[in-house]
Amino acid sequence: MATSINVREELAQARIGTFHLRFAVLVAFIMFFDGYDLFNAAYVIPLVRHAWQPTPAMIGMMLSSGIVGLSIGSVLQGLIADRIGRRKVMLGALWMLTAASAVLATLVHSAVAFALARLVMGTALGMVTPLALTCINEWAPRRNANAFATWVFQFGFSAGGIFAGIAGITLTPHFGWQSLYFVGVLSAFVALAASRWLPESAQFLTLRGRMDDVRALLAAVRPERAEVYRDAAIQPMKPASRAGSMTDLLSREYRHNTLVHWMAGALSLFCIHGLTGWLPSLVVAGGGAVSSAFGYGTLVMVASVFGGISMGWLADRLHSRIRAMVVGYLAAGAFMAALSVALGKPVALLLVAGAGFFVFGAQAVMNNYQAMCYRTEIRGTGMGVAVGLNRVGGILGPVIVGVAASINPDPMWTFALFTGALVLAAGVIALGRTEIAALPVAEAGHAADTLDTQRSGEPVATGARHDPGVAG
Repeated sequence: MATSINVREELAQARIGTFHLRFAVLVAFIMFFDGYDLFNAAYVIPLVRHAWQPTPAMIGMMLSSGIVGLSIGSVLQGLIADRIGRRKVMLGALWMLTAASAVLATLVHSAVAFALARLVMGTALGMVTPLALTCINEWAPRRNANAFATWVFQFGFSAGGIFAGIAGITLTPHFGWQSLYFVGVLSAFVALAASRWLPESAQFLTLRGRMDDVRALLAAVRPERAEVYRDAAIQPMKPASRAGSMTDLLSREYRHNTLVHWMAGALSLFCIHGLTGWLPSLVVAGGGAVSSAFGYGTLVMVASVFGGISMGWLADRLHSRIRAMVVGYLAAGAFMAALSVALGKPVALLLVAGAGFFVFGAQAVMNNYQAMCYRTEIRGTGMGVAVGLNRVGGILGPVIVGVAASINPDPMWTFALFTGALVLAAGVIALGRTEIAALPVAEAGHAADTLDTQRSGEPVATGARHDPGVAG
């Protein structure tokens, strides 16, 4: 009698091997360009102010146009990827990202053109981020889930943001702001690598009945069981939700936590994009040199690397992502409050690092929490809509800061805004349920894809051991 194989459990019980390492390197490079292209706009603004003479409100639009694209791309990828697969959409987004970088490097000569090109680039980035989060969490082995997901996503993303600052400091004085986007064109090599090595989701393939492809992937992930998979019967999955259904995101099983992380995520990105977008300009407005301003931006991204890893560790120690996020947002709020009176002083460097550490760290935990709140058939849609709506906060960050700067240029008011938003984010995420009812099991083969809830409010696979902090 053929062995019966549950795909989700086979992936969850795997050990980190060659497949995972190659996948991790590929996704880290994808996230490198995601972070690089997301944050390099902040380093363009101080360099084009004299030539283009944008108003503070126009600066806000230049920064926010890319974030509008992020919202559009996030929602679109979810609706498409849950129907045609993660791989096809990711490849399309990477080539779109490369093309947008080429246009910015060669054809843009005004603030309006810059905003339009950033809108296109943001749409591509909006597809990449939730797809990467979904892929990472689906392939992460259970015993290493938090560490694997956090390291792959946060390291690549933050490294890209750091390199944006380094490129701003070293390249732009000699080659102009366009050099930032000539570097971005190098994402073409990542797109080529992804076309060769990026796997399709094994769970998506199972839902589509492509069992031969599933066996090949399982054998690559766990070569020691290749003989078992050759003749095994793959347990089919019957979707408990409609593929790509936005309505199901607000069904009884998902509604409460969906609304909570939509609101908290929007407040979080309000602060992240407001801070990273305006920090260089605020430093220059306060009398700092352009190189010093770029240094502050780079410092935030360096701190974010350690913040993401450390907050993932804290979530494991506290046995709750929710409690870790509350700690992170409150601590970030405290650092923002201190910055409101200390920007320009020597201690400001430490405070900027602390704010970046905690706000990016809490957001890294939020990313994994959102990804594993939904089943496979609507996970892309769930992540896409969540990231898209969260980006509304990100859009408002630079715009509202621009309006505030027009009314009163004193940075104290900007950091007071961030402080209030972070305290509110902590309060909202604290409302996340500590217990929710287990979702109904459609069939025995679907049992491992059903989400239950451990004491901390974190979704885990039904029937699996309760491993605190493990991402579903």
